[in-house]
Order: sequence, then structure tokens, then C-alpha cells
Amino acid sequence: MPQLASHRPASWRWPAAQALLLLIGAAVLFLVSEHTRLDLEIARRLYDPELGRFPLRHQWLLDTVLYHGMKQASSVAVAGALYFCYLGWKGELAWLPRRNAVLAALGMLLIPLGTTLLKGLTHRYCPWDLADFGGFAPYLPLFAAAPEGIKAGECFPAGHASAGYLWIVWGIALRPAGARLARLGLLAGLGLGSLMGLARMIQGAHFLSHTLWSLWFAWALSLGLAILLKAELGLGRLAPQRLQPPTPAGTGRPACRQPLFRPGSDSVN
Repeated sequence: MPQLASHRPASWRWPAAQALLLLIGAAVLFLVSEHTRLDLEIARRLYDPELGRFPLRHQWLLDTVLYHGMKQASSVAVAGALYFCYLGWKGELAWLPRRNAVLAALGMLLIPLGTTLLKGLTHRYCPWDLADFGGFAPYLPLFAAAPEGIKAGECFPAGHASAGYLWIVWGIALRPAGARLARLGLLAGLGLGSLMGLARMIQGAHFLSHTLWSLWFAWALSLGLAILLKAELGLGRLAPQRLQPPTPAGTGRPACRQPLFRPGSDSVN
């Protein structure tokens, strides 16, 4: 069984750099989503004004596979991953330290839960709810109150994308196991979340900014949990055990093979 080799001790530099990148990312996202019409322009290219709807809203691949199917698959995968978190918490996995196991478990649960809570606070509408796209609601700035007489929106950030982005927490939790595994966890979260978010964008359920803010929230929460839990953040590597020659009973030295021929001897043993 491979053992976790000693890794470089974690310092403040990596989490500090990540926090700085998150602050810059939040500023850029806010400026682009709130002070440009990029969201609306992308949605218009996906909307058919003659039909008065998003034509791919109920397309089989997008709706059955990438929405309902991937949501269920993600739930099953999370349940399986929680088992490994349990083993890591018990100290039975060399590649997943206890605090990192708790980090991964909490991240997978709190990222979608936190996204759902934010959706109830922001009151943003889905593209298909907007009057510009055959709906009933106006396009509102972030945190603006819903007009009287209509239901408040619950589409920001993107909830479906968060079911994929929740795997991003493994990009931090697996750092002691080495850069390769940590990168694999990060890329899995980025790939799944972006695919699920893109599918809902094409259907008219979310703007691009909704998905990007879900990504930002997933990474910010993962980093915050890692700092709070004092998880191991130093990059390590998995090292195979070295093969050692057998040790005779009662000695602390490896067994040495006796020479077949000893100088001064007339015979071969």
C-alpha cells in the first residue's frame, strides 16, 4: 500500500494568493455582469423571437441527460465520495488526512446548499422569466427587490452548475496527495460544473454570470473551509514503499547472502 511521503509544510502564501485571486475575480465578475449587456446578448442568440421561446429548452439531451440525469449521478457520486471522507476521517487513508477529509465532506454538502440559500436572497430571474424573452419579469440589478405583484426570482447563482462545481473542493483537499491528484480534482469540478451550467444556459434557465458566480462561490467556500479547518495545504506526493531485503529474526540488519566461495577455502559450498 503506498504511503504519503513527507510534503512541504503549508504556508500562508498559497491561501493568501488564492484569496487575492478571488477578490480580483469578484470585482471583474461584478463589473462585467452588472455594467455590460453580455448576459443579455448571449441569451438573445439562444432565443428565437419568432417562436417566442428558447427552442432547446426541452431538448432531450439537455433536459433528460445533462439536467435530470447528471443531477442524480452527482448525488450518487457524492454519497460514494462521503464514504472515502469517512475513511480519511478515521485515519485509514494515507492520501487524505483527517482535516482534509472533513474539508471535502463539508465542501460537497455546503456548496450546493449555500448556492440554494443565495438564490433565495438575490431575487434574480431566469432568462426565460424576463419580458425580453417571452416571460413576465423585468431585468433587475443584483440584490434589487422584485416589483410588487410578481414573484421574486430564484435563479442566481446557478444551482444546477453547483452540483458539478462542488467537486472543486477536492482540488484543495487532495493537495497533500500531490499536484497531479489535486489538479485532477480541480479539473473534474471545473469540467462538470461548466458542462452542467452551459446546458442550462442553452435552455434559457441561466445567464453566463449565474454560472460563473457559482464557480466563484464554490472555490471561495472551499478555500474558506480549508483555512477554518486548518487543513493540510502543502503539496506532497504519493511514494511507493521501498523494497527492503528480509531481516533475520533477532537482528536489526538485513540478511546478507553468504558467498559461495571464501578465499582460502578449497571447496565450493
